[in-house]
Amino acid sequence: MTVMLSALAVGPVLPDEDMALLRRIGGEFLEMPDLTLTAAEASRLFALELTRCRRILERLVARGILSSDGRYFARAGTGRRYV
Repeated sequence: MTVMLSALAVGPVLPDEDMALLRRIGGEFLEMPDLTLTAAEASRLFALELTRCRRILERLVARGILSSDGRYFARAGTGRRYV
């Protein structure tokens, strides 16, 4: 898991708080491979404002940690057809 989480550090420099959120949310999806959430569901689960949560989820998609069909977010590479 440490190897995959190191991919979270790639890219533009982020505020420490956003970096911590990337690690935390990315780690949750890595620990639970079947976890599939909408941005609204993730916002409630992680106690974040919706816009901020969506931004974090989109960054995780851009970094290849998550995949998305535009509505749902799931761990990348799980072989799902719908996400």
